[in-house]
Amino acid sequence: MDVYSRPVAARVPQRHIALILARDLAANVATPMLLVDESGNLVYFNEPAEGVLGRPYAEAQMTTADLAKAFKPVNEAGEPVPILELPLATAFQTGVPSRGGFWIEAADGRRPYIEVVGIPLFARVGDLVGGLAMFWETTPED
Repeated sequence: MDVYSRPVAARVPQRHIALILARDLAANVATPMLLVDESGNLVYFNEPAEGVLGRPYAEAQMTTADLAKAFKPVNEAGEPVPILELPLATAFQTGVPSRGGFWIEAADGRRPYIEVVGIPLFARVGDLVGGLAMFWETTPED
């Protein structure tokens, strides 16, 4: 059976145009970004994000919950940040952008402090198709 005779559902899943355009944006900027679909599955993170996270995108096919577990975000008190309190999860829950800062355990062993802005991506009002997280290494504010 060739690729053209397989049922459409058996082919590669189609991404919403908003996710395709967001990925194109992320691929062409120097700001670290990661993109997830409406189910929270990692769609892409760019090369600058690889530097912060300490691993290439090709090795990181996972959900946002898996990402949170892998990078172990902790707050100023050294306590784990609950997954639902991370900026991207908050943006998904509230439907508005969210911001926060915390330390992560990068895959290469570093422990950078990052600031994150999570942005929900809507195709139309009420039609959530994914989310975008922009982040950067910085020092915590006192």
